Parts: sequence; structure tokens; C-alpha cells
Amino acid sequence: LLIGESGTAKTVIIKAYCGKYDLDSHLYKGLNFSSATTPGLFQAAVESYVDKRMGTTYGPPAGKKMTIFIDDVNMPIINEWGDQITNEIVRQLMENKGFYNLEKPGEYTSIADVQIMAAMCHPGGGRNDIPERLKRQFFTFNCTLPSDSSMD
Repeated sequence: LLIGESGTAKTVIIKAYCGKYDLDSHLYKGLNFSSATTPGLFQAAVESYVDKRMGTTYGPPAGKKMTIFIDDVNMPIINEWGDQITNEIVRQLMENKGFYNLEKPGEYTSIADVQIMAAMCHPGGGRNDIPERLKRQFFTFNCTLPSDSSMD
């Protein structure tokens, strides 16, 4: 999880890092969250990136791994109970390696060989923070603006 102000190149850093992947063994997909992003949209996006493997287990094509990058992970709205339900399904995917099937209630879909990276602005000034239960799933790196002397 990269955290920093606008202009600190969080997205550029992730894209540059993932751009070095060997595409024969590791895939990269990117998502942008907004206030309109819902859990169903996130789940549908993830499900569109993976193939059926065996039973209720899905993953990237056989023999490959996948990184999903979520930009602006702190953008989904907070509901009346103080929850960011979109980020709760992200947490569920990271913590439990899957989520419940929306078409077959009660059936759990396992997602294998997928890792999540994310970026967000510092909370405050109208920007949301992400839930602690999601935050604990990440290593967190603070990105700072470069100084004038380093730009010269």
C-alpha cells in the first residue's frame, strides 16, 4: 500500500514495478476506485480476470500469478454505519483468498495466485481512510513529494 499526496508518483511506481514482470508467468491488472465503486463491481472485475481451475477455485491462467493494483483504494463511500463495504470485500479477498458467489448463494469462490497492491492519498481534508481490518493486510509505504533540491 503506497500512501502519499497527489503528485508523489504512487501509481507510476507501481506501474513501473509491475511493468518488469515476465508476462509468461505473472500478469498485471489495474483498477481505479471511485465513490461509485461497489462491492459487486469489484467482485465482477476480479472474476473477469480469472479462469476456472477446479471445482470452485479460480485463478489466472494455469502456471501464472497475477497482481491486481487498486488505485485510490480509499475513494469508496462510507455508509451510514461507518463502513466502506467495497473495501470489506477487498479485505475478504486478501484475508480469505476468495468471496461468496453472487449467483449461487452460499457457495464460496476461492481465488488462487492473486496478490493485491494499492495506492491512496493521506486521509483527511474530505478524503476517507481505509478500514483498519484492510490496512493490516498490507505493507505500508509513505511516498513524499521530492524536495526542490532533488528536482534540480
